[in-house]
Amino acid sequence: MRLLSTAKSSKGKKTAAKRRQTRRPRLSARRMRQVLIGTGFAALTAIVAGTGWHAARTGAVGQLAAAIDETGVALSNEFGLVVSDILVEGRYRTERSQLVGAIATDRGTAILAVDLDALKARVDALPWVRTATIERRLPDTLFVRLEERTPLALWQRSGELTLIDDLGVEVPGQNPRRFADLPIVIGEDAPERARSFLTLLAREPDLNRRVRAVTWIGERRWTVRLDTGVDIELPERAPGKAWSHLAQLQRDHHVLDRDVVAIDLRLPNQLVVRVAPDISSRLRNPGKDT
Repeated sequence: MRLLSTAKSSKGKKTAAKRRQTRRPRLSARRMRQVLIGTGFAALTAIVAGTGWHAARTGAVGQLAAAIDETGVALSNEFGLVVSDILVEGRYRTERSQLVGAIATDRGTAILAVDLDALKARVDALPWVRTATIERRLPDTLFVRLEERTPLALWQRSGELTLIDDLGVEVPGQNPRRFADLPIVIGEDAPERARSFLTLLAREPDLNRRVRAVTWIGERRWTVRLDTGVDIELPERAPGKAWSHLAQLQRDHHVLDRDVVAIDLRLPNQLVVRVAPDISSRLRNPGKDT
């Protein structure tokens, strides 16, 4: 508040005016810390700007990085900007011990001296992490947000099973037995094509629940194996339409509950059923009972 006075004011009025003047408010400890932090950042900005201009002229980028590190440590220590808490968001499958090891930042570390790029690189390298976001939340918190990979299927190759995510990328170091409920995909290029095809199969939930494996055949079409061992050969074109047709046949006629070993849907508007050898023999010789 600005106080105004005139030359004609009496002494008494001056005394009263002085008494009406409010005392200057004292800064609270919290406000004082905010002011100090703000002052520290202003100093850091000025130093970085000046050093950056010099580095741009001289090419001394390494010296610039060193100057920033030293300034960050000094300001952190002077104003109490040290790590006291680490918040993590989005951790579902990443092992806690692995994440702690990757963060590798102790409480009491100068927060401005933490190399966020290096920290991110370490966290990104963890098996379940697709990407990580690392932030400083001053005065004392490191914030880590994880975007984890989603398990999609088990890829069978050379007799071995490997877990793949929804982008078709292998997830290293995982025991496939822990993911026995996932479908198996077979074929050299199957992983990168699996997501779109499995999404197609999911459009018929009742039939999809019976899927155990899918095989990419001849670089052009899929064969689906059901839980009963029946193979469903889908066409190269419009496999979704053929899959929906089979689902309707199952609802109406229960074709999959019969003694069949394979159903060929590769020909448009046709369905070829292959039955078990003993059933085929009985059909050819209906008068003989074995």
